[in-house]
Amino acid sequence: VKGDLYLKKYESNGDDEGVTTTKVQVVDDPSSVDIFDIVLPLPGYNIQYPSNEIGELYREMLRKDSLDISKNKIAEATAKGGYRKLIQRASQTKWDNLSEDWKEDSSEDQLVTAAKITFELKSGCYATMLLRELMVTTMVRGDNAKR
Repeated sequence: VKGDLYLKKYESNGDDEGVTTTKVQVVDDPSSVDIFDIVLPLPGYNIQYPSNEIGELYREMLRKDSLDISKNKIAEATAKGGYRKLIQRASQTKWDNLSEDWKEDSSEDQLVTAAKITFELKSGCYATMLLRELMVTTMVRGDNAKR
């Protein structure tokens, strides 16, 4: 969305050849930005807020909670802030079917009743969110859809 924030990668042309740096930028043309580069700010004095309705929502919530996140003399009373990706891809994703009644060569759409899932996420990502998204279609197909 126009006004969102994203991480733009820059290749170094100086002495640090081959080094990639990133900088937070404002989205001007949404079609030119990959959704996996979109970031959300973690409130603090050293961050940029989106220049759209989301940025205004951040400012409104901070005002309602009477929070003034600005750099002051007391280091413990301030937050530097940061950015977190809106969507993070899991890596090393694997799954094994543990269902006892599973037929490997079946052409029918079978229900998986037990599975072992392994994956890696970057620090700060929630595995429970990934598992919830993986199980949404399974729950809809099961008995819960009849209720």
